Amino acid sequence: MPVRRRRQTLFTALQYLGLILMVTSLPFTASGLVSLLLWSGRSMAEFRVASELLASGVVLVLVGLLLSRAPGGLLGKGDAVFITVATWLSVPLFSAALMSEILDIPYVDALLETVAGWTTTGLSILTGSESSSGGYVPSVDEIPESVKLWRSMLQWVGGVGIVVFTVAFLARPGISAAALYIAEGRFERLEASLKASAIRMTLVYTVYTLLGALIIYLSGMSLSDAIQHSMTAISTAGFSTHADSVGFYKGDYAVYASTLLVSFLGALSFVDLDNIMRLRLGRVLRSVEFRVIAGLTALSAAAAAAVWYIDPVMRSSYTLADTIYNSVSGYITVGFSTASLEGASDSYKLLIAALGLIGGSAFSTAGGIKVLRLAIALKTLDVETTRILKPSSYVPKNLIGGRRLTEDMVKRSLAVIIAFATVEILLGLTAVALYSDRYPTVDIIFDVTSALANIGLSTGVTSPEAPTGLKVILIAGMLLGRLEILPYIVAAKYLVESIRART
Repeated sequence: MPVRRRRQTLFTALQYLGLILMVTSLPFTASGLVSLLLWSGRSMAEFRVASELLASGVVLVLVGLLLSRAPGGLLGKGDAVFITVATWLSVPLFSAALMSEILDIPYVDALLETVAGWTTTGLSILTGSESSSGGYVPSVDEIPESVKLWRSMLQWVGGVGIVVFTVAFLARPGISAAALYIAEGRFERLEASLKASAIRMTLVYTVYTLLGALIIYLSGMSLSDAIQHSMTAISTAGFSTHADSVGFYKGDYAVYASTLLVSFLGALSFVDLDNIMRLRLGRVLRSVEFRVIAGLTALSAAAAAAVWYIDPVMRSSYTLADTIYNSVSGYITVGFSTASLEGASDSYKLLIAALGLIGGSAFSTAGGIKVLRLAIALKTLDVETTRILKPSSYVPKNLIGGRRLTEDMVKRSLAVIIAFATVEILLGLTAVALYSDRYPTVDIIFDVTSALANIGLSTGVTSPEAPTGLKVILIAGMLLGRLEILPYIVAAKYLVESIRART
């Protein structure tokens, strides 16, 4: 690659990095400002933490402004994917350094927590116990209010996507936003213009967050809890302001229902959410993804109820409401819980893991493989097996919900499914091989699946006491699952080709 081209690529990357850093500052500045206004008077600790968050946000903005002035150009697809992957790898590293300093916890524990935040996984390590790396890791109930809000903001921004926010608010003429937008896994649009689509997505996201906060507040939560649970529900993320998650409101079925309702909305496609806002209810009811997600939500509740009635372990340890809640939460990949899964039966754990691996809509904040991709794979299987029995002149109706499947759609869906299956097997087998003497095999598989599918529920494996190697496996699973694996492969190939081009 010529020197001038390399220099131009570097400047372009710096420009985009600057824009992304400014968006990344949002959770820091917003939580810092709000905390200074609401909680800094409670104690010097609250004031110190809020000030650190605000100062960190300001630094990110200033550095971002400086870098964004670099004389960049348009991005190629490889450049965009590499920058997106680098963003999702580096942002949690910086966030973890700050959390480690604020809470005085080991860096690897802080990294697991911030990765769980940004990737909307919700596997919290703040459980109030000694870390395998040394030192005490506080529970969620013991941390400052400003850190609770910061965690919620990480998940809220991470849910819609760092790049989507960048495209919506900071993209300028000459910026090749489409490459970044697609690199973060967003292929659909709400408007013809990409920038207009990103802005509309952000508007829809914000409206449903506010609506969710109102619904949850009216169900009985305090205003602060309602706002933060709405932020982590609509992002299907699962961080809570309490160590017992939604179980803090034990037996309050209105709270149970409201948090699941908002989480269900988060699992829907932004197209369906936009149509609901525009009162195009007929389109929503005709949506294949909406019908499948609604059906699987009902199935997750019915299957959990069946397990509860059949399995004496579940009947003796859990109420029916808790059993259904955790199952639906797992399928939606939100990760809220009303009771710990540590005493649950293996059949129940495997049910939740399987449902969560399916996930929600492809154009949503939910994790997992996504229902549309599985529908495409099953349709392809049906078409190909039917073709064998038909004459050579047979032309199959390769349609899903009236939408014709293209070869690219089929290939992309199968590639994501294969990638998820491969990584699930590799991470699962590695974790079982290394740590089955310490944890039950089903528990290890559950937490690895929870990390990869960004579910957020845990059997107790995810904890400060877990070995560092297991924490690294869970961190890798969350990061890979958030971008659905393929961008990491593309970025690795891009890096190898760039190195070869220089030699």
